[in-house]
Amino acid sequence: MKMLKGCLWALLLITCWVIGIKYEIDLVVLHATAQFLQTDYTRVYAQNGILGRYFYGPFSLVLIKPLGFFSFPVVKYFWLCLQTCCLFIFWRGLTALYPFLKDKKCFWGWLLIWIISINPIHNNFQSNNIQIILGALLIVAEQLTRVNSSKRDTLGGILVTFAAGIKVFPAFLVVYYFLARNNATKKGIILGCLFVAFLPFSILGIGPTTFLYRGFFSNLTNYSVENGLIKINDILCLPSLLARLGFSATGGHILVLIISALFFIAVLCARRGFKTNRFLEPHFLAMAWALSIFLNPSSRPHYFIFYIPAFCSILEVIYSHSRTWLLTLGLIISTLMVAFTAEGVMGKHWNEILEAASIPTYGMLLLIIVLGLAIEKDRRTARNSSPVN
Repeated sequence: MKMLKGCLWALLLITCWVIGIKYEIDLVVLHATAQFLQTDYTRVYAQNGILGRYFYGPFSLVLIKPLGFFSFPVVKYFWLCLQTCCLFIFWRGLTALYPFLKDKKCFWGWLLIWIISINPIHNNFQSNNIQIILGALLIVAEQLTRVNSSKRDTLGGILVTFAAGIKVFPAFLVVYYFLARNNATKKGIILGCLFVAFLPFSILGIGPTTFLYRGFFSNLTNYSVENGLIKINDILCLPSLLARLGFSATGGHILVLIISALFFIAVLCARRGFKTNRFLEPHFLAMAWALSIFLNPSSRPHYFIFYIPAFCSILEVIYSHSRTWLLTLGLIISTLMVAFTAEGVMGKHWNEILEAASIPTYGMLLLIIVLGLAIEKDRRTARNSSPVN
């Protein structure tokens, strides 16, 4: 089994490198933005012709600034190496959070997660995007909070805010960690937010950073100009689903806020049980990862890597309980709708038709519902097995 897994990973990595070498998409924008920081910072958040606009936060500018000193070919191969390293970190962290993935008896579960991972991993390498990098950062943060150390809890909180400082959607996870975790993690989140907010001023200067913050917020509020929820088929999230069904943007925003509020209320209610039933916490984290993408109005296939913990949590419950046919059926249908509607499976024509009909989004909705059922099953099992006083 170990050799087979190694061969499958080698095959996946080879195809990722081939795709990464062939395509030059988001990295072109990142490299040009890094160069603008050296030559004319007023162009960073401007409309730059075919380059389009830059949508990451000013904190990300501090991180990518060194890329402007190197040629694009050098930056491209550095980026491929960085993505590859982060992929290993992400997967290693995933197996640490879900030990059943290393169990020989659960090979078919591992294979299912590997199959589900193919499309978002390929998409990240093809688009030169940063979701794998963010995923690695967040999974390291989670591992730090699982060690009984206040210093590591604080560091974990800081790393979560770093992810949100680079790209907006992990802010959902910042809220989750602040509500669900201990005071040391909260301290890290507060320190991290201050660091993320003020570091650009010390590196880029007060005047330029103020100008850049204005440009960043302007781009965020006008994101839909180039990326309309109906205009772009592969924007796959709850807001795009609602827009295609004829709901207004305001109605979509209200529903997103309601779902977010209900989830965070559930987290607050369940938090007391995390100390005695630690196995529930990874399931709630998996739900937070999934909702951060499902509710995010810019989610595309390369974001789907953030759904992988949800699949893992459901599988873990299936492997550890009896009479899970409903969870199994829901997992299979969701997998077919999310992973097997990809262009690599269906071809470009049918993939576009299925995405325009929001079939993958319906699959994500089913996934979130099944994960909720899995959490409830685990919670009831813990309650029934607790000793009665």
